[in-house]
Amino acid sequence: MAIRLSVGSIRASAIVLCIAFGAIVLAVCHAAAGTLSGGAGIDYQTGPKAQSYRGALLFASADRAAGDVTVAAVRYKDSLVGAGTAGFANAGLSVASALRLRVIGLRSLGDHGFDAWRLRAGPELRVAPEVTLGAYYLRLHDDAPESFGAAGVELSGPALRNVSGQIGASYGRWNGGATTVQGTIAGTLRAGGRLQILCEVDAGRNVVTTSTASTSGGGFLGGLPIVGGGSTEEEAKTDRTITATGQLGVRFLVP
Repeated sequence: MAIRLSVGSIRASAIVLCIAFGAIVLAVCHAAAGTLSGGAGIDYQTGPKAQSYRGALLFASADRAAGDVTVAAVRYKDSLVGAGTAGFANAGLSVASALRLRVIGLRSLGDHGFDAWRLRAGPELRVAPEVTLGAYYLRLHDDAPESFGAAGVELSGPALRNVSGQIGASYGRWNGGATTVQGTIAGTLRAGGRLQILCEVDAGRNVVTTSTASTSGGGFLGGLPIVGGGSTEEEAKTDRTITATGQLGVRFLVP
């Protein structure tokens, strides 16, 4: 059976390979001076009106005293915008013994023209051993006619043995005037030395995924979120009902 590849599929595959290669190079450069890991993962997200998202990713992460960095290449299929490719980067810079500044970016290109980006930045303060309080500002733009900005806070720390948790809240606004208010609860289970299971639930009005779904939003393998997505529909921007999204991710670690 003949296999036909569209121009969009070829472009997306090339982007995945380039980002994955860059991730490997970046990780190798940091390996001599800090902790290194990498691997692969899969994600699933479901939301209002039967929206769903599925993704597969390759990633590399490095951590050292001066900061940490995580990069990933994602191939996804979204029920609203179709299939596409995304590149993800998360970098944290230590500015004091208990304070880091973090920047997280995501760039998404769909096979059929969908184009989106999101950028999130803010400080993280270690308030106790393994407990982090973070604040951030998020900017999001996609094919919808309006852009979106939000501010939020997150508290992360250990919950049970091998389980870390995160709670957060955010308030956002589209430049057209509609607003979103939501809460987030997330957790990460380290099921053995090479397996992590991530979950996240967001609930509120006009829900937009904003959290990192990981302890402190960064650090060693902590900077890799469940990379869910989709377009911000015009209909959702004017809806005042309370809705929720659920996400599940699995990370396979190497070495």
